[in-house]
Amino acid sequence: MLWYKAWLETRLRFLICVTGMTVLCVYRAIRMHTRLTPPVTLAYYHSALHYVATQLALYSVVAINFTSMGGLLREKAVGAASFTLALPFSRTRIAIVRIAVGFTQAMLLIAMPLAVVLAIGAIFGDSEKMLSAEQTLLHFAYMASGGLVYYALAFFASCVVEGEYVAPILSFGAAIAIDSALQDPGVRSWDPLNFMMGGHSYYARTGLLTGPLPGMRIGAYVALSIVLVLVSVRAIQVREF
Repeated sequence: MLWYKAWLETRLRFLICVTGMTVLCVYRAIRMHTRLTPPVTLAYYHSALHYVATQLALYSVVAINFTSMGGLLREKAVGAASFTLALPFSRTRIAIVRIAVGFTQAMLLIAMPLAVVLAIGAIFGDSEKMLSAEQTLLHFAYMASGGLVYYALAFFASCVVEGEYVAPILSFGAAIAIDSALQDPGVRSWDPLNFMMGGHSYYARTGLLTGPLPGMRIGAYVALSIVLVLVSVRAIQVREF
């Protein structure tokens, strides 16, 4: 019941976001492929993927905030929280189900457009110059890791601030503030948005994401996301409704 309820509450926002992001990425990918004049190097295809992935990273930050709207505090603001709390489930379980649904949607928001872009690359590129599936997976790993932070931040905002639109505005403002505060070259590589774009490991000459995955940064983002989620769940547990 909780899973279905969480899906019903978020499905319209999710479908709007994933459709819009996919259409935009498809448009950019097709436009870049159809304007090519032979010969085209493999580096160009990788650069094209990187460009589309950069745009997708920006879209996904906005989409994750949009799809994370709602929750018990939003229901409290509209007077519907008593119905949810009357169900035979604890607040912790309600929060965990919402976290799981939101996390799944956040990952799909990234994976589905990337998969379509990869398919377009295979259709328009010849057998030697297709977009690399390995590079696509690397972009997904970078965007998923950074996207975790933005999802956790959006979920945290929805658990501490009432109002359907106040929470996403607050979390999106926090995302902008984080990006602005980490513009210095010494700390730029730790910026989640820059990480999602692959900015710290992208080489313009080859258009490739190179080297092993930065485990320290990924671990830090995962740890930060877990802390934010745990604090959010605790905030719901002690909240008066």
